Formats: sequence, C-alpha cells, structure tokens
Amino acid sequence: MEKTGAEILLQTLEEEGVEIIFGYPGANTLPVNDGLLTNPIRHYLMRHEQAAAHAADGYARVTGKVGVCLSTSGPGATNLVTGIATAFMDSTPLIALTGQVPTSFLGSDAFQETDVIGITMPITKHSFLVRNEKDMRSTIKQAFELAKSGRPGPVLVDLPKDVLAAKCRDREERDIRPPMKQNNGIKKDHEQLEKIAMALNRAERPVIIIGGGVKLGNACIEMTELVEKGQIPFVSTMMGIGSVHTSNGYNLGFIGTHGFEAANRITHQSDFILAAGTRFSDRSTSDVDEFAPLATIAQIDIDPTSIGKNIKTDIPLIGEIREILTNLLPLVKKKSRTAWLNRIHTEKQNLEREIPFNGCGQPGRFIGMVQEAMPEATTAVTDVGLNQIWTVRSWKTRIPRGLVTSGGLGTMGFSLPAAIGAKTGTPDREVVAFAGDGGFYMNIQELATINYYKIPVKIVVFNNGHLGMLRQMQDLFYGSRFSNIELGNGVDMVAVARGFGISADRISVEKPEAGIEQMSKTDGPYLLEVMVDPEDYVFPIIPPGRSNMEMIYGKPE
Repeated sequence: MEKTGAEILLQTLEEEGVEIIFGYPGANTLPVNDGLLTNPIRHYLMRHEQAAAHAADGYARVTGKVGVCLSTSGPGATNLVTGIATAFMDSTPLIALTGQVPTSFLGSDAFQETDVIGITMPITKHSFLVRNEKDMRSTIKQAFELAKSGRPGPVLVDLPKDVLAAKCRDREERDIRPPMKQNNGIKKDHEQLEKIAMALNRAERPVIIIGGGVKLGNACIEMTELVEKGQIPFVSTMMGIGSVHTSNGYNLGFIGTHGFEAANRITHQSDFILAAGTRFSDRSTSDVDEFAPLATIAQIDIDPTSIGKNIKTDIPLIGEIREILTNLLPLVKKKSRTAWLNRIHTEKQNLEREIPFNGCGQPGRFIGMVQEAMPEATTAVTDVGLNQIWTVRSWKTRIPRGLVTSGGLGTMGFSLPAAIGAKTGTPDREVVAFAGDGGFYMNIQELATINYYKIPVKIVVFNNGHLGMLRQMQDLFYGSRFSNIELGNGVDMVAVARGFGISADRISVEKPEAGIEQMSKTDGPYLLEVMVDPEDYVFPIIPPGRSNMEMIYGKPE
C-alpha cells in the first residue's frame, strides 16, 4: 500500500512513542497538518514557533521522553533557533521538524526558503534534509536514536513539501538503527572505576558534584544510594538540582556564581571531588584557577568532549552514568564521616543565621510559601533573571525532574511555554511557572494557548518594573549607573491575563497569603502578579572575574 511522506512521518513518530507535537503550521507543513486530522498524536497550536520549541523542551525534561516541535520553512524555522539552542546547551532530547520548499526550488531563493540545515548545524547533534520520501522512515528513526543516545540533544529534520506529499511503497523496517559500538575498553574502565572508589574511600573531606547528566541518565536512585552509603555531602549545578532529594541531610545546595555559600566553601575545602554529568561551566566554577585547589577530581560523563574541558581531571571515566554508579556502589565502603559532616553542619548553621531566606529576601520567603500551599507533586519552571535564582535557591525539590530551568543558554521567555510542555507531559502534577516581568513579556502570547486548551498551569510574575538581575549588576559593579533596564509599571498584567481569559490577581510580596491561597485552590490556569521592590536582589553573589570564595553580601559602602 502506498503512503505519502507525511503519512510515513506520522506513523514513524507513533512508533517512536510520540504522543504530542507542539507546532505552528505554514504552507509547507500542510501535508503533515492534514495527516494529523486522522492521527492519534495530539498537536498543540502554539502562538509562536520559539514557544513550540520551549514547550517540547519542557515536555522532554519532565517526562524523560523526546520532545517534538514542528514549524514551517523560512521564518517559522528560524523562530525555532533559540529553542533549539536552549535544548542543545542543556542536553534535552528534541526533534525539530521543519517544513521546506519543494526540492526543485532549493537554492533558488524561493519564497520562505532558508538554509535551516546550515543555520542549526552548530546547535544540533545533527541536521537532516529528507530529499526522498523513501528515506523518511529511516531518517526519522535515526534522528530519534541520535537525540536519545550518548549525551542527549536536539536533532533537526528538514522536510520539503513535495517529499511530504509524494507517495511511495513504505518499507516498514523495524530495526534500522545503527548498531551500538562495542566497548573494547572494559578493562581500562574497570581500572578507572577502582581508582575512583579507592580515592573516595580514602578521602576525609569528599564532595560529590551532581550535574544535569544524572537526571538525563536516569541515575537519580543510584546517586542517592551512593550519597547515603558513603555519607558524602553533595552540591548540584543548576541543571543537577532535583537529582537527589534535598532534605536527606547531605545537600549543600547549588554551586557557583549565584550558589549557596556553604556549597562553594565546602567544595573549596574538599580533598576529593566526584563530578557526575557536569562539564564544569563558568557559572559553576567562576575563576577556574582557584577552584577546589586541594581536591583530587574524578569526572564521569557520557560525553568525551566534556571530560577535562574546563577543569583538569585527575581520574576521568567515560560512559553511561547509571551503569558507572551501579558498578561503583559495591566498591564504596559504608563509612561514617562524623568529623566532616559536623564541620559542615556548624558552618551551614552559621551561614543560615547570617543569610535569611537563602539570601533571597521576601521573594524567597514567598516562593517557600507557594511550595507549601501546593501539592508535593508540583513542578517548578523558572524563567531567567532574579526570578530564576530566587526559585532555584528557595524551591525544595521533592520529586524527580521537579525543577525545570534554562541553565546553559539562559533564555528569557522560557518559563511560560516550557510550563505548557511540562503540564501536558505530566498532567497528574501541578506546574508553577515563575517569571520576571521582562521574561514574561517575551512569550506573553502563550496565554492564548493556555486559555484555548484550558491548560491548568499556575503563573507567578514577579514585577519590579526592571530587568532585575541587570539592575543588580549595574548597581553593584557599574557605580549605580542604570542604563536601559527600566521596564516601568504601566502595564496592568492582571487585566492582560483576564483579557486572555485567565483568572488573575495582584499582591505585594510582603502580604501574599490571600493571593497564594486563591491560586492554589483554583482548578484552571491562574496568574498571580507579585509586586516586588526593584532593590530586592540576590545575595551572596560572586563579582565578575572572582573565585567562588569571594562572594559579597551586599552593596559596597
């Protein structure tokens, strides 16, 4: 039986377990959109292509599945670029499907023709152009295998309209994935594993650094067992937050520029570091020359290019993190590190007395109150800016994949569409999006999507009338010379939300109780605008070019 390229595409997506596509149609995707009328895959019509990519990203992060977004050619495809780059930096498995002009028009500067393959090559694991409908099935299956395998990431598939419309006899190969490479370095790997275990068992002041790769590798349970068996304190990168329950007694918080002082100080004092699934980005290490000078560093990662990329590694080990931790656990001795843990406990107590509300002031207190009012199975999705730091410092992750944020690229406008993806991917969980007024404006049109599909997300917008993080930087490091960061308070966000058909209210951050109660008991979507003083900053903070030990606690006199 002959099928069109679009029919083969949709059937292959079904075989890959795709249930939802986030997209925006155009003339060159119409064969796909027509096929969706009789296909069980649900299509969510977003109001901007960038939001479609972020929604697919949010869906993938909370489910562990591959997210899928769809756009037309030209501006539709280029509008996906920021979302694709966001997924690439944070290793999110994503398939971006883009319509393209017919193959006979390629290279002719046809209407809405863009070389999206060339544009996205640096921000994808691979980009495919399907030139023949007979290659549709094999290409899509290869794309999914690439997106999921190794270090996950986005893959783009460009789909010319004539290929989508053409018919062919479908070759239903069921196993056309490339064979997995055999590991010929098993003996060497075991030697490295023994070295890590020996160093960890001998260490007096060990610390584990948990990166996003632990969640991506589904190794949260194994990491928890390692922490508890060895009584090893751990810090997280921003992407690693939520891999291990924060209240198990060994958590020091997240590390780096905006991190917890205890996390930075204890890491600096450690004599051994096991880094799992992190590339040691500048946001985690600050001045690399001053990072953990006393520590032997072991680094495990599935991506060979991440090993030793930013920090010199003494014991490297490449492989699947879950498998490595499973094999490491029997080699690690059950050990009581009373002296080290008591020292950490004392230091943490002293710091917490000096820095109330985790250094986040009233916004930090507010976020804690929101979490207490919501069910335990609630996912927090942050935007970028002060709202992001307030949230990752204040939200206590209690469920796997319970905090979603744009770490590597730092994409403003991420939270609202990513929350749509998170909620549609995990409908049994509550989802709260935290945004600042600046980031909220960037994808505000997705309120229409939320209303149309009645997606019951809760939205918190911190309104300080400024680009808050930039204001703090200008205040601290540019002599309080404020330039191009004032947004003003001339927009009635409550009226805007209600205009989109979404219930909303406005409160002050000092007196939030009534607003939080109303938001938590509302069944459908709800927007809570929270008025915040422009000088509500985040402390401590590391000045540019300084080390993790040079945090400051306020504005210099």
